[in-house]
Amino acid sequence: MPLPLFVSRNGELIPPAEARISIFNPALSGSYGVYESFQIVHGVPFAESEHLQRLAHSAAMIDLALPADLATFRAWIAGLLSANEAVECALRIFVLGPENGGETAAYIWPQPAPTYPAAFYSEGATAITFEGQRSLPQAKTLNTLVSFLAQRNARAAGVHEGLLYHDGHLTEGSNSNLFSVIDDTLLTAPAQQVLSGVARDMVFRVAGQHDIPLRETDLALSDMPRWHECFITSTSRHVMPITAIDGRPVGDGRVGPHSRRLMALFEDYFRQMIAEESARL
Repeated sequence: MPLPLFVSRNGELIPPAEARISIFNPALSGSYGVYESFQIVHGVPFAESEHLQRLAHSAAMIDLALPADLATFRAWIAGLLSANEAVECALRIFVLGPENGGETAAYIWPQPAPTYPAAFYSEGATAITFEGQRSLPQAKTLNTLVSFLAQRNARAAGVHEGLLYHDGHLTEGSNSNLFSVIDDTLLTAPAQQVLSGVARDMVFRVAGQHDIPLRETDLALSDMPRWHECFITSTSRHVMPITAIDGRPVGDGRVGPHSRRLMALFEDYFRQMIAEESARL
């Protein structure tokens, strides 16, 4: 699936070649826009409501009016998936600010879902730290320069993810949320410091259901030697253990028991959500 057959522009199905924006669009000069990405599994959008609610929240934070209500977005997504015969893919939504008093434009398209080596889950992935802070971290805006630079530095270093830090505290990955484990407690940065991902919220939910201690707190760089385990979360990765940061092992350098348990519990919850959503369709 190198290119979709159709892209949705405010519900109208158009060829990909027509999905263009002007150089005068404020999304280009001011990053005035928001976006979302989520999985399509067996034709079922994963956590569609949660992603669309976050899209609306991000838009409200930058005073950007969506071109339609969320029920209409769901109809646009269903029509687009049917037209593209998309069953297993990632779905992208970009909402761009209006140009010269025109209308807000929502572009939606399917693309190949990212895949990760099995060894990232059995043996753990690696990461580096990167000094930087996203603008308006609670909103998923088009201003992704810091994330882009963190990803580029991670690739140059031959590792999977770049972990952002600011004023001596780690916050999140370039496109993931970050958790550490000290003793038997999961730790993650406070919600107001990060983009609270749908997968992050699911970890909170699963931890609560299984009485796993979890606390939001500042993640000091100086505390990293105390970490027993570390993992990142995102809609595409689910729960992915990190076993080395900046070339130094996390804990004993192996995937720990808390990470393994959270991976298993998350997958059970994920399958349950897909089954329930499939039954509703």
